[in-house]
Amino acid sequence: MQRFASQIAYYLEMFRRGDADNAFHGLLEIDRDILPELMAVFRLERDVGLRELLVEVIWEYRERSVIPFLGEALSDSEPRIWRQALNGLAVMASPAALDVLRAARTQEFRTQRETEGFRRSLEEAIEQVGRVQIVGTTK
Repeated sequence: MQRFASQIAYYLEMFRRGDADNAFHGLLEIDRDILPELMAVFRLERDVGLRELLVEVIWEYRERSVIPFLGEALSDSEPRIWRQALNGLAVMASPAALDVLRAARTQEFRTQRETEGFRRSLEEAIEQVGRVQIVGTTK
């Protein structure tokens, strides 16, 4: 049973009509139990803008349980999607997030240029998370 299906549909339609800000905040105000449904909707959705919104909403909940999902989103060929996943993993700055980031170093895209762009962004995120981890262990 999809407990949040009608709420998700409402906010996605709001996004489609151009009200991205209220759609984003509306989805964030729903119970954290919505996360599995948001991830399922992401996997079925084809609209890049909606998929980007969903990834951002999912990581903004700041639940460690979504780290594997963000790792999955890193392999998306659309830069808007993998950038959102990188943002989420960098914000979470945990050992698990760092592991996912490091594992993505082997990710290949359609062109060398896309792969190089991804790797530059990935290395920046790894460095950022690594710095947070070091600072966090000295306190």
